[in-house]
Amino acid sequence: MRKTTAFLLLLISFSCKQPKPEGFTLNVQFQPEKTYRISTIRGTETVITYSGEGFAMKKLKSMKVQNPTISSVKTKTDTELDTGFATSDSTCSLKLTYIKTMSLDGKNNIPEGTVVTGEVNANHQPVFQSAQSPELGIDQRISLIQNLQKSFEQFQFPVQHLKVGDTLSVKRPVVMAMEGSEIDMVVESNYKLMSLEKGLANFEFTQNYTMTPRRMDNSFTGTGTGKGQMTYDAGKMLISDYSLKTELTMNKKLDYFEFDLKTTSEFSQSINLK
Repeated sequence: MRKTTAFLLLLISFSCKQPKPEGFTLNVQFQPEKTYRISTIRGTETVITYSGEGFAMKKLKSMKVQNPTISSVKTKTDTELDTGFATSDSTCSLKLTYIKTMSLDGKNNIPEGTVVTGEVNANHQPVFQSAQSPELGIDQRISLIQNLQKSFEQFQFPVQHLKVGDTLSVKRPVVMAMEGSEIDMVVESNYKLMSLEKGLANFEFTQNYTMTPRRMDNSFTGTGTGKGQMTYDAGKMLISDYSLKTELTMNKKLDYFEFDLKTTSEFSQSINLK
């Protein structure tokens, strides 16, 4: 009996001295029966510079095209994403409502009260399917759904265990329209876990953009880079804060002139449970 008691005490002592597993498991999920408050800020400045033959430049001037042409936009949106009851196949309904929208020019491209519906799939990721707003036409509603889907897809990651110092690389394909054709773009994001405190995993990351035109006539070149920070809340299983700055440069040659395009963008988003 004494030997058995001594063995149990030794086993308990050994178990208590075992180090706790380092790191955490990255597993972004939208859970059923939750309300997520989402605040998003987007800012973009685009500069287009034209050059070419004299008559072509005069034509652009007669059309009142500024050279360079500079445009900028900055918007802030507050939305709420509500998820419904989980079904037998682990999906649930979702409803995203635009609570407040603001822009520098005072024009709200997305009216307040706009509702986008869909479902959270079996992988616990949002899939947007339809939009309702009496102020938006069908093309605008389709564009809104597509842009929302792309925005949320950047927060999808493979499930894996990470510890401080580990890196994670994700490649995402994107298709971009350009002068009657399309550009296949691959965005490679490289994340590094910088710290893990109180269940919050803080990452720094860089991005590289590779662009390949579908029309192989050597009339297009383009590159891009980005840099940002991201915080993952392990307890809530969501990306609580995300910020990114990017710079894209492109050149497009046409018959009698060409243009250089430079776009700098800022994107930040915070998500909290209500």
